[in-house]
Amino acid sequence: MIEVSCYNCGSTHHTLYATENGCSLVKCAGCGLLYVNPRPSDQEIDESVKVGAHKGEQTLNSTGHYMATKVAIYRKVLIDIYGMELQGRKRTWLDIGCGHGELLVALQKLCKGNVAAKGIEPNRHKIAAARKRGLDVGYFDLASHDERYDSISLLNVYSHLTNPPEFFRLVRQRLRPKGEVLLETGDTASLPVDKHPRPFDLPYELSFASEQILLRMLKQCGFEIISVNKYPAIKLRFMKGIIVKDIVKRVLLRKTSKLPALYTQLRAAKYRTDMWIRARAAV
Repeated sequence: MIEVSCYNCGSTHHTLYATENGCSLVKCAGCGLLYVNPRPSDQEIDESVKVGAHKGEQTLNSTGHYMATKVAIYRKVLIDIYGMELQGRKRTWLDIGCGHGELLVALQKLCKGNVAAKGIEPNRHKIAAARKRGLDVGYFDLASHDERYDSISLLNVYSHLTNPPEFFRLVRQRLRPKGEVLLETGDTASLPVDKHPRPFDLPYELSFASEQILLRMLKQCGFEIISVNKYPAIKLRFMKGIIVKDIVKRVLLRKTSKLPALYTQLRAAKYRTDMWIRARAAV
């Protein structure tokens, strides 16, 4: 574990926001960013993402599985953001951190061959699963990659980056002139701790930002903001029914130790914290 400063404003001053899984989530006194400090080293993070195992007091498994529900949600969001644009001119698309390939499948269903999309993913198990579905998924170092794209997406990737500003500048270099980035992450850094969606999934998640922080950061990295769309958290949309059933079961069995955390998740469902930012590489 290494001590780090705020990657957004450089401040070393912070206050403790919450603890989970043996990790401390702190709030930057300068800009309000939430970030894990101390955090795993870069080498530890690289090794963890390849196998989908992140060590804390308990080891978190981040491999998961393919979710058809995500495909339906992504398709709806893409229509909200782009309208009929994706069914117009042909374009190339790179999905960074593509997971099991749900966005790639959504693009296939929506774009009818107008988008040539591929994904990069560090988790070897997710790569294998995506390839079994016939998707163009692998892994390469973006810094040494020389291909350029019309669109690059990062869905639920931001919170795992150790230095997002540096990564955004790299993404901009991989875009064609007037190319676009589509970023999805949580707008949660401004929430009081009792309203923040749980679990934090530390140390798999390394930081949480806000709309204000993200828009400023993207502009500083050479992007023009096109649109910002917000929705109730995708994770909670999947889990809401499960959480309700779990609460009822625990009440009936008088197992109340985890009820406060479950209620917190339900309260957080009313906030539109699932944020999608569409931005264009500035000329």
